Amino acid sequence: MTRPSPALSRDAAFDALISPTVMLDTDFVIRAANPAYLRATDRTPDELLSINLFEAFPDNPEVGGAPAFAASFERVLRDRRPEHLIVQRYDLIERAGEPRYRTRHWAPACAPVHDGDRVVGILMHVDDVSDLTPEALRSLEKRRDRELRLRAAARDEEAEARSMLIAVNDFNAMAEEIAQLREALSSRSTIDQAKGLVMAERRCTPDEAFRHLVKLSNDTNVRVADVAAALVYRAQGGASGNRS
Repeated sequence: MTRPSPALSRDAAFDALISPTVMLDTDFVIRAANPAYLRATDRTPDELLSINLFEAFPDNPEVGGAPAFAASFERVLRDRRPEHLIVQRYDLIERAGEPRYRTRHWAPACAPVHDGDRVVGILMHVDDVSDLTPEALRSLEKRRDRELRLRAAARDEEAEARSMLIAVNDFNAMAEEIAQLREALSSRSTIDQAKGLVMAERRCTPDEAFRHLVKLSNDTNVRVADVAAALVYRAQGGASGNRS
């Protein structure tokens, strides 16, 4: 039984686009293609619908154009904004017989397809520019590579800025921890001095002296460290007064 040819698009405006246009989902599976795309790629609807783009059009191993397209698709999905590769070689494999490739250069432009806040696919226009002179193609490839480097540098600067911000936050947190540690060490030293004063005055053990400091803290609603500092300050002032 012959399976009926599926219609890849029922939208009149989509079908009427002059540029070869294909709709991909986020897994790069072909969900729609207009007649111009079918003509440019020499494919039928049965050969494309619900098939991954890179399975429908196997990459020429001698050229390796698939990684560039895949990277562009990933950037569109990640950055949620359109991208133009300017020119990219991607050869078309013959449909029958031994694997043979036809050299093709394309001018691809991709844009994210939104469903509310979600990106659900990619719309790609691909104009065949294979008839351009080799010099023109090389010039366009140089421009493409230069723009890709600039984009990568911009992303690196953003990543570096985020790393710097994280580093600053970590440094501030570490500085705060150090300040707290210094305060704790200082308070401990003061508390030890106050305990010594209480032990000498009350002739008690260190534990009894600390419990006395805690009781004074509870009675006055003042931190133990502040109570200890007050006792040390008073003792130092009294000693100074006795020497004068």
